[in-house]
Amino acid sequence: MKEEKAVSIWEVAKKAGVSKSTVSRVLNGYGASEKSQEKVWKAVEELRYRPNRSARSLRNNTKNLLGILIPTELPYDTIADPVNPSKLKGVVNKIKELNYDVLIFIEDTSDFQRLHEIIMEKGLSGLLLFSPISSEILKSLREYQIPYVAVNWEDSTYIQHSYVKTDLAKATQLGIEHLISQGYTDIGLINWESPIIETTFNEIMKKARLPWKGRVWNTSINMSDEAIWKYLDQRCHRAYFSFSYSASFQIMKYCKQKGLRMPQDVALISYEFFPFYDLHYPRLTGVRQQLELMGEMAAEQLVKMIEGNKEITGQLISPQLIIRETT
Repeated sequence: MKEEKAVSIWEVAKKAGVSKSTVSRVLNGYGASEKSQEKVWKAVEELRYRPNRSARSLRNNTKNLLGILIPTELPYDTIADPVNPSKLKGVVNKIKELNYDVLIFIEDTSDFQRLHEIIMEKGLSGLLLFSPISSEILKSLREYQIPYVAVNWEDSTYIQHSYVKTDLAKATQLGIEHLISQGYTDIGLINWESPIIETTFNEIMKKARLPWKGRVWNTSINMSDEAIWKYLDQRCHRAYFSFSYSASFQIMKYCKQKGLRMPQDVALISYEFFPFYDLHYPRLTGVRQQLELMGEMAAEQLVKMIEGNKEITGQLISPQLIIRETT
């Protein structure tokens, strides 16, 4: 794709019919009349203007600012999601090393104009997207040449898409092959993450000449406890690999109520492994994502893009199997 010539602040001022200083005040949130603000933002929108924050930082001897965007419109609580603190720690560690700062903001991403205003007003050089957002918003970010990296997700709509995420095929392989190595043949899979998980599961089970048809429950992240128990009543397998830690805990609760021993009667592996897993009895076997490393890699990749590396890449990180007492 041919790179468009950068639009200058002078062109925005001319288009809006205001002075350069007025444009600067509006973009930096220092105040201007409502009419002037409307003119400036309309010009910014039409010209797809994006200020050169890196050059400004060099002139003013200040740090560039990265934004971590957490959407409000997702069907689950991204703020309370236990995977985010580790990702954030990795980001902060890396940006300190690279002499950047970070701003975390929570916004309704369905309104791109509002999102664009925040990016301009706060002087964000690029975005780390901690949770999925729509393909339409990603398209707008690309059109406005706003660098971004998707952290632990990707949008298959785009062939060229910048992301850093856990290798889900590898995660599936680690879990299922461990269960098989322990002698389990009747294995069920609970999946809400990605089709690649079911595909990998089927391939491994077929290769091992084990039954695989009808053993995958493709559900949603918002599955109810009642739905999990109904599933277990209908299809109680000898072992499970669950890609939902809430479902994992319900399986443990179900086994306790039904008098089923773990792993003697039912074995369980959970995708993700948090320190609090060791507080449960029996201690839960899990496949752990390298979330801190993910944050570091995402921040480094975004900074490279901001500083002129036009190559758009996707990176996969191998998870780790943590064996405890449920297998």
